[in-house]
Amino acid sequence: MLKKAHIFFAALIGFTLLISIPFVSAQEGEIIQSVKVQGNKRIDESTILYYIKSKPGTVLSKKQIREDIEQIYSLGQFKDIRVETREILKGLEVEFFVEEIPSIGDVEIVGTDKVDANDIREKIGLKRGATFSDHLVLENSEEILKLYREKGYFFAQVNIDTQSGQENLVNVTIRIKEGEKVKIEKIRFSGNRSFPDKELREQMETRQRTWYSFLDDSGVYQTDTLKLDMFRVEGFYHDHGFLRIKVLEPRIDINKKSREVHITIPVEEGPQFRVKTLDLSGGDAVSPDEIQKSIQTKVGDIYNVSQLRQDILTITDLYSQKGYAYADANPISKLNDEDRTVDLSIEVDKGKKVYVGNIEILGNIKTRDNVIRREFRLKEGELFDSFKLKRSKQRINNLNFFEDVKIDTHRGQDPDLIDILTTVTERPTGSFSVGAGFSSVENLIFTTSITQDNLLGNGQRLDLNAQLSSIRSDFSLSFTEPRLFDSEILLGVDVFNEDQDFLSFDSQSIGGGIRLGKNISEYDSVNLRYRFENVEVTGLAAIDETPFSKNGTRVTSRIAPTYAHDSRDNFLNPSRGWKHVVGFELAGLGGAKFTKSFYEVTYYHPLFGKLVGAVHARINYAAGYGGEELPGFEKYFMGGPTSLRGFTIEDVGPKDSDNDPVGGDQALLLNLELQYPFTKSFRGFVFYDRGNVYGSGHDTSNTSDNFDLGEMRSSIGAGIRFISPFGPLGFAYGIKLDKETGEEAAEFHFSAGSAF
Repeated sequence: MLKKAHIFFAALIGFTLLISIPFVSAQEGEIIQSVKVQGNKRIDESTILYYIKSKPGTVLSKKQIREDIEQIYSLGQFKDIRVETREILKGLEVEFFVEEIPSIGDVEIVGTDKVDANDIREKIGLKRGATFSDHLVLENSEEILKLYREKGYFFAQVNIDTQSGQENLVNVTIRIKEGEKVKIEKIRFSGNRSFPDKELREQMETRQRTWYSFLDDSGVYQTDTLKLDMFRVEGFYHDHGFLRIKVLEPRIDINKKSREVHITIPVEEGPQFRVKTLDLSGGDAVSPDEIQKSIQTKVGDIYNVSQLRQDILTITDLYSQKGYAYADANPISKLNDEDRTVDLSIEVDKGKKVYVGNIEILGNIKTRDNVIRREFRLKEGELFDSFKLKRSKQRINNLNFFEDVKIDTHRGQDPDLIDILTTVTERPTGSFSVGAGFSSVENLIFTTSITQDNLLGNGQRLDLNAQLSSIRSDFSLSFTEPRLFDSEILLGVDVFNEDQDFLSFDSQSIGGGIRLGKNISEYDSVNLRYRFENVEVTGLAAIDETPFSKNGTRVTSRIAPTYAHDSRDNFLNPSRGWKHVVGFELAGLGGAKFTKSFYEVTYYHPLFGKLVGAVHARINYAAGYGGEELPGFEKYFMGGPTSLRGFTIEDVGPKDSDNDPVGGDQALLLNLELQYPFTKSFRGFVFYDRGNVYGSGHDTSNTSDNFDLGEMRSSIGAGIRFISPFGPLGFAYGIKLDKETGEEAAEFHFSAGSAF
């Protein structure tokens, strides 16, 4: 605007000068023989002549000359234009004398160590080729200082030098003395009677300086952030019933000597309001009692704006679950200053019932439509239900075929229809992975797998795995069809060859099995597994042999029914929900006779911010029957990344005469975790583990024959889990809280696969 104002002012002067210099009356109407331009240095003469309509062969006109001057001024490159005419031998000659506005040449920035010079260039108007005027120096100095103040450099100094160069160019040198950052020493409040300064400061993004400010750059004063903080403090008061709160303009005191900022924020709290009455209206689709049970706002409570806002969403969601997708809830609050109460009414315009129109799926290049559609809890033509829509997105996410799943709704062709558009972004579902880890017991752990979670886009899983270490050589191949013929029935087939050294003996199992499963409700399923295997036991010391635990080959044939309830919101990275699994195994259809049973429970719950709490527990029990004992290779062992971290299998449970673990027929395990998801696929955690294996053996000093809550090993530690291109991986470091003589104080664990 300033630039245009200067041009306009210069043009006005030019017009005045032009009018004040009259043409000789004899020249008016004469034929122009030639037109010249004088004084131009940067602007080519042909460019200027292009805008001049007074050309050789035309008649000289005052009006046209004025228009020519206007056109030249419009180029924005000239500060003065003068026109002269004179008679020459060949006729009348018209000369345009122009004085160019200087342009900016080189722009050099000196002294920027703490602020990127490119950030400064983006803020200023001093750019090469732009027209130069003196006011730009002051304007750009202020812009640079503003940028430095935003970053906490309150004592920065800016000096802009200009030097005229060739071809009417002005070279600019910007010299900056940055100084040191000024930190916020203290943030105070005045007028706050109901809340202490500390509690109000916690609502702000602006922070006081701390001893660790050099790490996180906290304590820096930024004007825009502080303005937003005023709204945050105001919102905090609103959520505690102070509806007349006023957060006034903060006072900023800067101590130049100590380079400190002191901020004082005045508040006028006003009275605190409570809910006096609560009137709910909106028809019979959702009863007032149902609404009242679902919302948090109650009569007699302190009025809470954020809570009411969430209640409005809850109410509209209740209606949308009944098919009223476009229901609108409108809260009306009447403040009574006399008794400091609020008469609150919530009026609901439920609108019309809507039904599901078209369900469209986009982005699935590989995955077949039916694989996605069968996870939908809504069908085309049925009454719309927002809960079923959310659950549908959850189920599609839990397929783990997609990086991102978006479900949008919009009005259909008819007013009572709502169309659903599902957009997915596919992730690679096939992988070949090779990994390595280290354990003090297994030494180098080598894992490799070839996995396809979405075989040919049909949602089927094919998995070939190998795990090799100093104590194990495991190979397995499995195929799973989770939805046989798009039904709720799961079918799986497994073959395996597992060779593991339990330290007190070596066990090699070769066999296979078949799995059948069925979803019996939205969150519940039942499964039945049959498994046959040939087990060869070697390396068992003669002193430890029994009729049912000895070197040799045995056959086991078993069936294993299980029941599972799984309401976790995300199978790979859950933040809320339960998982219960109850299982039973009956072996004796051929070979060894024994039973095994277990109960496992996992619970996730968001705590505050992004922090998630997780609890996992498991109880195992096994026994022989028909005069037989539980075979040694079927006993429970504990220690490692998916059970008792900080321990190895040689630390836990009964031991033989060589101090090697022999396993037990009972086990208890408890895992407590605090998890923090840094990203969608990366989270850190700290944990407390407690557990033990119970049974008979040569040495049971750290356990007992039967379940005993007093005889449990425990550990604490930390770790990370992340979703790699090769699947879920994890690392954990556990520290024993009850280290025994001869044991390592801590263990490092590597894991491939999901936790719990």
